[in-house]
Amino acid sequence: MAAPCTEHLFLTGEKGVGKSTLVRHLLAGHTPCGFRTVRVTGVMDRPSVHLLPAVGGEATADNLLFYCGECDAARFDTLGAAALAQRYGDVLLMDELGPAESQAAVFCGAVLAALDGDMPVLGVLQKADTAFLQAVAAHPRVRVVTVTEENRDRLRQELQLHL
Repeated sequence: MAAPCTEHLFLTGEKGVGKSTLVRHLLAGHTPCGFRTVRVTGVMDRPSVHLLPAVGGEATADNLLFYCGECDAARFDTLGAAALAQRYGDVLLMDELGPAESQAAVFCGAVLAALDGDMPVLGVLQKADTAFLQAVAAHPRVRVVTVTEENRDRLRQELQLHL
């Protein structure tokens, strides 16, 4: 049996600074499972956020989490918890966690349980002040790294050794 993971890595920073781009770079050579959330226009009748697998997938009505500005926490409980239960890779991706999930108790519980698990977690935390996001950041096995325009290229090399 493999030794348990001792540290999970979450990136945080301002919108558009390159957190998800850095995540994609860090995942090179790995088989990620988990999820990524994407904001899209032109798929539904208005801008929407969808939960996609860690690799592949496209935005559809079936993976709609919410319309921008109208969150339905129950969708996180079903789609998000199911994505976290699929453990077929070597890294569990959570791109990204934000305040919208805070009211989804099943999903929040699945995230916190994963942090106690053996599989390394790589994720993104939105900059927001909720009890759920604070619990993730304060988990004893979580390391949070702030990404900025000034440090993102350096972090590419430094964090590559983490996974």
